[in-house]
Amino acid sequence: MLNLPRSTPGRGSFVEVTTDVLLSLKLAFSLSRHSLLRSWVQIPFGITLMLLASFAVDVLLKHAHVSFPASVACLILLFFGLLLSELVLGNHRTKALTKYLDVPGGWSLRWISLFFTPTFVLLPLSPPIGAVEVVKIIAVFVIGIIVMMALTAYMTRSLQLLTGSSKRHSHVERAEELGTSPTTDEPEMPMSNLTTRPQTPQDPQGQPVPESDSSVPSRIPSSAALDTLAVPQSLYHGSSDFGNSTILNLGQTSQDPILSVGIPSDTVASATRTSVYRQVPLPPPRSQIWATYIAAKLDWFVYGAVGLLIGLPVYYATGYAMPLHLSVTILSFYMALTLPQSWKRFLHPVLVSAFSTVMTLWVMGLTRNKSLNDTLQEYRTGLTYLQLWEGTRTTMTQKSSGTSIRPGAGDILATILDASIVSLALPMYTYRRELKHHFTSIVVPNIILSIGSLFAYPVLCFAIGISAERSLAFAARSLTLALARPAMDNLGGDVNTVSAVAIMSGIIGALVGGRMLDFMRIPEDDYVTRGVTLGANSSAIATALLLQTDPRAAALSSLSMSLFGTITVLFTAIPAIRDVVRSMVGK
Repeated sequence: MLNLPRSTPGRGSFVEVTTDVLLSLKLAFSLSRHSLLRSWVQIPFGITLMLLASFAVDVLLKHAHVSFPASVACLILLFFGLLLSELVLGNHRTKALTKYLDVPGGWSLRWISLFFTPTFVLLPLSPPIGAVEVVKIIAVFVIGIIVMMALTAYMTRSLQLLTGSSKRHSHVERAEELGTSPTTDEPEMPMSNLTTRPQTPQDPQGQPVPESDSSVPSRIPSSAALDTLAVPQSLYHGSSDFGNSTILNLGQTSQDPILSVGIPSDTVASATRTSVYRQVPLPPPRSQIWATYIAAKLDWFVYGAVGLLIGLPVYYATGYAMPLHLSVTILSFYMALTLPQSWKRFLHPVLVSAFSTVMTLWVMGLTRNKSLNDTLQEYRTGLTYLQLWEGTRTTMTQKSSGTSIRPGAGDILATILDASIVSLALPMYTYRRELKHHFTSIVVPNIILSIGSLFAYPVLCFAIGISAERSLAFAARSLTLALARPAMDNLGGDVNTVSAVAIMSGIIGALVGGRMLDFMRIPEDDYVTRGVTLGANSSAIATALLLQTDPRAAALSSLSMSLFGTITVLFTAIPAIRDVVRSMVGK
């Protein structure tokens, strides 16, 4: 039978290339079908259910005239609901429930940093600030975050030593939680959990055989459909015919009496010492190589196609920018994640992706004769799911201008951010026993910090010449954005300022928070102090980092973030306290 050589990448007729492209797409889809079902059906369905629950809670809070974010309320309700479920239904059934919740919840937590990007994208819309006031704001911010982190860390550490909770161990309970935790699985990106590191081919002596084609990606789909990519072991055994000659595998002395006939033993030994013949495996078909790459980068292809095939035509035909802006933001974040790890120590992906997004949107706006401000106003119209489902914002706009507004890309990401906030209940429940053991070390520092922030920051800022509205914004400096906005609504502070300082607090904590705690000589295994300190001072962005590095600290950080924010919002909702804080800045 005549064996034809396989075509190599970059060669072949147009028909062959087209055939390989179609085959690679078919194979990539076959490999990705389960992940596609999860990413585009199960996860959106679960996120929608979370948002419906949050919307229902928001309606109830408004009827009760309570100014409190529905997402944080749902976080608290979900956490206590899981505790009640464990008490009533039992541990086994509750863990099964958390596995279903983790499908949308785990995804939203893994991408929580992306959902903070719009806040930085919109910074150019902030009103101008004088250079002197900017220097003062930076000085207060830097000194404040250092002092607050040190105070939180040493206070939490001291309380642990006083109560003896630092010496408590719950190895059995912790192992039970870790063994079944749905939130501590290996992080996966949408449509990218298809890939694993390939097995290196080996010869009979167990030595690795170099790959024959450097174009083969370093990660291949872990599917039986690509088993043919593995090098057949038969290539390393026995003999192979090339023309009329037979080349023996001289890597080991042949024990076959037929093959050994007529070959002196010293000749074989000499050949073994001097040269080893190994056959280079044949490269895999081009379609399989392409399918491997497509399956590994399917999310890039999907959002790139959305931007090119849907976003651009819609933008230039109708002026609606959301599909295009959303694709640009997501792809910018993907590219920021590819930066070397050493760069990420100084260039946080949120900052990098926000900058590249602003630059790209600016250029796109110029093609339609729009200024950067007009383009960014399209990026975030303020029509999130709460206003969209309630209908109030759309109705007001239609009555005033006769035109309806539509959600922008920033509104879509802000909507999913609420689902991420709700999902923080999952790591809190996973490490519930740790939270119980360290309850005092968590609650007391957060109460003291909340009171200190409310009564110290505004006075200090106003005394050195910062405007009253921006001084009030510092009272919510370390709150997560979902809680900082209602706190500012209660106090009457500047929303743009609190957005900037809140997000910067999170990024500073994610970049240098760990090193600051090392400098303070906080033990690396003291996850309680680290979690409480970063949660109270750097909110959800630092919590997102801890989810990848130390899930126990992330659970305590989630609770600390929620508790600190909840206490602050409750204090600002009390008229007597609110009036005292406002009077400190002359309002």
